[in-house]
Amino acid sequence: MSTSRLNRGQSDPIMYTCTCPASALGGTVLLFYRYWSNKPQLPSPEVEKTKDLESLAALHKDLTEKHNLTGKIRIAREGYNVTVAGTSPEIDEYIRYCCKHWSFAGLRLDTEEDRQLFFKPSKGCACVFGPEKRASVRITAEITPMGIEGYAPAEWENIEALLPAEFHKRCYEEKTLLLDVRNIYESRIGYFIDPHTREPAMRPQIRRFSQWPQYIETHLQDLEREEKQIMTYCTGGIRCEKATRWMQEKIGSQEGQKVCTLHGGIAAYLSWMDEEIKQGRKQPHESLFRGRNYVFDARGSVGLTINTHVEPVSRCHVCATPSDNLSKCRSNGCHLILVVCPLCEKQDPRCCQSCRDMNTWVPMVACPRPMCMCESEREAELWGGQRVKVSKTQGWRKAKERRDAPGQLKPQGT
Repeated sequence: MSTSRLNRGQSDPIMYTCTCPASALGGTVLLFYRYWSNKPQLPSPEVEKTKDLESLAALHKDLTEKHNLTGKIRIAREGYNVTVAGTSPEIDEYIRYCCKHWSFAGLRLDTEEDRQLFFKPSKGCACVFGPEKRASVRITAEITPMGIEGYAPAEWENIEALLPAEFHKRCYEEKTLLLDVRNIYESRIGYFIDPHTREPAMRPQIRRFSQWPQYIETHLQDLEREEKQIMTYCTGGIRCEKATRWMQEKIGSQEGQKVCTLHGGIAAYLSWMDEEIKQGRKQPHESLFRGRNYVFDARGSVGLTINTHVEPVSRCHVCATPSDNLSKCRSNGCHLILVVCPLCEKQDPRCCQSCRDMNTWVPMVACPRPMCMCESEREAELWGGQRVKVSKTQGWRKAKERRDAPGQLKPQGT
């Protein structure tokens, strides 16, 4: 039985119990994506097909229904972003079909190692995405929303994507700055450490990815002064694809400075480290990622599979006991994700007293919920009182309104 207490929203599962055939056959979760314009690029004969988003969405809808897969699939003009789960045999069939499809042309998927790196399989099953037993397939404006409407990197080649082994090696080089691109509630329970200082990576206090551009604008001068190798990472690599290039374009070319990212993200690094430990080349304590990797499904988080006990790097929000159990503030309209140990979770946890005081707040369209004290303090620390607004920030509703012209794509929310 697998369980997770995290409730991410009214439609997302609070916890899950495996009731599908994966309990006997084994289960797998895949996490993969592709930007058409990034290397390895789609062969030119196939490029015209990328304009037919409806057909590509229909394909994945049919495949997930045929193989009883659940998950979230986002398809846009720039590429696709896929997370699916099911029994291991059905997932294997899904992978075999995908590898033959035009949308995977040009990718290096010939060997088992290649497929592991691209699809990033981990343990799980269809139940981690809720009881409906179907995948959500949507056409969207971006495959992961960074908050800048229409942004596309000027040059994809500006950023070096490091395989896990090379990323691990580079971490030991002098003048290296590790930068976490994820949200604060993700980086709270797991992060890379600097092997020299044993200190955690730089972890911006952003609550959602769309705050990243504003964070970079606000802290641009600090980053420009860094005569270091800036190494970024995220869960599966997709957020870093645009985030690092946006940052590099803002910083510009600085002598002695290099920006690179972890190919495949934390998921790929943990998979690589598991294999290194299995083959006797490394020990669990040699992993530079500490804690657990937050995932956007009912599992909550995952860690090294070769080492079932992962020492928590975070503490309970209520009692300060070491814990990596995720929960949420119970106040109406808050939804702030917190680390709360199982014992304190039974005691109606709140993020702060002001949020508890606002528990009687009733949602109103014309009157947004006031920001509680702890969120106000986080925002003040994040922006330092000097928040810089980035033009053309994108919200899904506004983006949809701007695309309501005839013949234009009308993205759905993610």
